[in-house]
Amino acid sequence: MSFDPTELIPIEYRSLFAIISPIEKSGILKIIRENYVDMKDKYEALFLGLKGYLTKYQGEDISSLVFIMFGQISMDLTKEKDIIAMAGVYPFSPEMQFYKIQLQVDKGIFDNIEEVITKSRLSDENRNRIFNRLVAADKLASIILDLQSFLMEIMFHGMKQEYEKIEELSQKAEEVWKRAVKWVESKEVVFVQELAIRMILQKSQILMSAQNLDAAVAYYERADIKQVLELSQSIVMKANILHVSAMLYYSAGQPTKGLEYLEKAEKLLNKVHGRQSWKSTFYHNLAYMFTLTDADRCIEAYEKCLDLVEGTGDYQSIATTLSNLIGIHNQANRKGEARKYLKRLVEILDTSEELVTPFRAYAVASNAMTLDDYDLAAKYLKILEEKVAQAPTLMNKAILASSKFVYYLDAEINSELAYKYGEESLYYFNKQKDYLNALASVYNLVNTDLQFYKISEKERYLSSAKKRLNDLLTLVGALDLPQWVAIKNITLAGFEILSQNLEAAEKYINEIPESEDSKIKANKKMISQLLEFSKRKKTEEEKDETEILFTEPLLNEIATNKDAAKVMVMHILESTMEELVQLPQQIDPIKADIKLILLINNAGLTIYTKIFDVQKMNQQLISNFISAIDSFGKQLFGTTESYFSISRGNNIILYQNIADDLNLALIVSQENYDARMKLNTLSKEISEFMIDKSLILNKELEESSPLFNWLEEKVAELLS
Repeated sequence: MSFDPTELIPIEYRSLFAIISPIEKSGILKIIRENYVDMKDKYEALFLGLKGYLTKYQGEDISSLVFIMFGQISMDLTKEKDIIAMAGVYPFSPEMQFYKIQLQVDKGIFDNIEEVITKSRLSDENRNRIFNRLVAADKLASIILDLQSFLMEIMFHGMKQEYEKIEELSQKAEEVWKRAVKWVESKEVVFVQELAIRMILQKSQILMSAQNLDAAVAYYERADIKQVLELSQSIVMKANILHVSAMLYYSAGQPTKGLEYLEKAEKLLNKVHGRQSWKSTFYHNLAYMFTLTDADRCIEAYEKCLDLVEGTGDYQSIATTLSNLIGIHNQANRKGEARKYLKRLVEILDTSEELVTPFRAYAVASNAMTLDDYDLAAKYLKILEEKVAQAPTLMNKAILASSKFVYYLDAEINSELAYKYGEESLYYFNKQKDYLNALASVYNLVNTDLQFYKISEKERYLSSAKKRLNDLLTLVGALDLPQWVAIKNITLAGFEILSQNLEAAEKYINEIPESEDSKIKANKKMISQLLEFSKRKKTEEEKDETEILFTEPLLNEIATNKDAAKVMVMHILESTMEELVQLPQQIDPIKADIKLILLINNAGLTIYTKIFDVQKMNQQLISNFISAIDSFGKQLFGTTESYFSISRGNNIILYQNIADDLNLALIVSQENYDARMKLNTLSKEISEFMIDKSLILNKELEESSPLFNWLEEKVAELLS
């Protein structure tokens, strides 16, 4: 019998197959030839051949490489039950136990992970010994498990968002995989080469997850990294490389390049048999790329995704795709289609509790509110609360707060609770440095302020909206995209018209860059006309004229309705603010320049100080000034402001009330998103620290004080 596996064995497994013993080759090939030789899917045939061999020859001396091939191909084909069953049949196989734990890690279960990593990881001494010898089956198996242990450990820290730990670990992993690729070069062990590629793709994806897109692109475009990526031989790996390339460049603000890569990857999918769930991820991301630009192509991609996963029994993927279809149909205002898919999703979730993750409960609650089904929204909001109580991660807390924010705005209307949960969602997103979701939260708060102003005409809502708009713009950072700058200036001009700061509005309009975008041109023309109307109306009102006539038909029509101008300005703002949030693909917040942190009691005494500026400041004098301003406001207006800011020269004082007897102040050079979030974050966490603690706050904190030590650690963490 010929041992040449070229026709039967997928390319990435051929070099491993060539190294195992002749008896093992013969046994596996015999099973494949007798039972699965006509299968179009070589991966499925090899899986069944390996499974048959391991089942038939239990108790025999089976090499580690056979277990590795079975474990890896089972993972790739999502044969979860077979991995668990085979790990039970071979409880003393370190390879099968490794893949069993890998399954758990993929689901976010981390039991026994340290133990299996320790068993799989080689010491530097043993690794060096292997690399100094020729490639052989047992040594190759040890190196493969060693590399896979790095993959698993990095994934573990990535899921916990422990990016600092990943950086050091990735450097070590890169050193190992480079030596491994060099070691197998003469034998061209494709499995090891593609394992190195998996590690490159993993690091790129983690850098993207950490929003470190510049570093991700720089890493991906390194000459040595490109050289390794070019070693890929299997169609599956080539498609994976194109897929990661697409998401990387799309996320880094190069959407056209990203889409080109993903369309190339899509063409390769027809050459791969089976793997429906794997293929569906390509269409999922293709749909994502079309979300903002082409609703029809987006829906088409999601429906293709649903066609692939239906019938596979992969209810996780089915539920995710249904959630996305509901969202895009809602976005396109196709409520009937959205309700149809929501009904299907709820039917699936109601039959399987394990499918109801916090994100799915959030998706159902949010979409139900969009469709005015408040009973369903309340049901899944309660489920979401239960899920978050079981797994209180920062992200889970963030999505719960986001859901409650919308619920108390639309369903059980309570503006106080809505603002509370809106601020809370922003706090949790910001803690994770999840700036895209933080941007959406700030947008929701600005829009809410604007809607309350529209209804009530109370200036405090407009003032709050302007502060939050400043947060939004400084969160995005110094984005110089002409389209974004134009939309930003139109928005700022609109807010200044509402505030009757007409000179400032004119300045922003004059700074709008030229654009061929028809929507920008229309909005610029409209906001310019509204400014002209506001200026002339103000002039005529000062002359006490009873009737104002304009030559422009639009302005004359507006003049007949005292609210028309305000309504039209707000209509423009609602449109432009949405675009301000949608355009940025990468966010780089303007950093706070903090000069001084003060913790002040209700008597105006400074109890904690942290100085960052070389300029000498009299902390107690500043405390007395802040307390005097606060006290003056209470006496003059009869109200207490939880937040205010005062500008003096190059210094801005940001003030936040923490409790009845405690206030926090920051002195900064600019009132921006980062400064305000640092103030809010520290205030919130001091308040939580103080719960159930009896502390004397009538004098400066001593260094031995628990609060002093906690503050030192928290301030260091906040500014890192």
